[in-house]
Amino acid sequence: MKKQIYHEAGHIFQSLFGVLLFAAAYRLFIVPQGLYSGGFTGIAQLIKLFLEWAFHFDPAGVDLTGVIFWCLNVPILLFSYRGLGRGFFLRTILCVCVQSVLMALIPTPKEMILSDPLLNSIVGGAISGFGVGTTLRAGGSGGGNDVVGMYCAKMHPGYSVGKISNAINAFIYVFAAVMNDIDVAAYSMLFSAAASLVMDRVHTQNLKVSLLVISKKPELGKRLTEAMHRGVTSWHGVGEYTGEQTFISFVVVDQYELYRLKRLIRELDEHAFSTVLSPREVLGNFQKRLEVS
Repeated sequence: MKKQIYHEAGHIFQSLFGVLLFAAAYRLFIVPQGLYSGGFTGIAQLIKLFLEWAFHFDPAGVDLTGVIFWCLNVPILLFSYRGLGRGFFLRTILCVCVQSVLMALIPTPKEMILSDPLLNSIVGGAISGFGVGTTLRAGGSGGGNDVVGMYCAKMHPGYSVGKISNAINAFIYVFAAVMNDIDVAAYSMLFSAAASLVMDRVHTQNLKVSLLVISKKPELGKRLTEAMHRGVTSWHGVGEYTGEQTFISFVVVDQYELYRLKRLIRELDEHAFSTVLSPREVLGNFQKRLEVS
């Protein structure tokens, strides 16, 4: 029980650390340069601009973007509760609340931290992507289009987090180009591109790998299925050099599960021969897992 509590505390700490990095990237890099973030943070920025323009509502000392971001997430979280794991849902609620507070209260410098706008966009985007990827890898989420994209990906295989994000970002950047100028839209897109690249490197659940495992133990395939809760296909083979019977097992997992799977194979059969492949695409009934145990 104590081990489980420490394990969950570690996930929460990682999630909140990622949220802190994202909020810091927004306040320290996006706001001083006048850029637009992607996803629901960008939508919150647009709503804030509308409120300032229509009602001249701009309370001193508080960035309304964080408050609006929180309000946008409430109905989304309630709607997607059944489709997401309990742990993911609870961590996301905590992350959204903390992120909203940080986005409202972290001090913003009057000038860009880096004098070069290009470098400022790339570095800020990298920090933001690392933060989002860290939170997702720990089994949480900063909310917004991450939750919408994950819910759609889980309920409808044709959707993905990337597709949902691209659709939302396209609207935000077109608005930025029309209402400001092309430079603002371009630097905003560069920020998001850098964030996406780094996020994919950190959030390895986005990456799929396949393994071929050759073993002389007939129970290996079944043990892998029981431990990983993944479908494993096994068939008989013959070692041409020795003429001995072997058993070949094939399984597809995400990159995050790979480390656990390799450790498990070593425990079950230290003499097993395995090869790891990176498929260009995975079709069929492959379960996209959002929960982190």
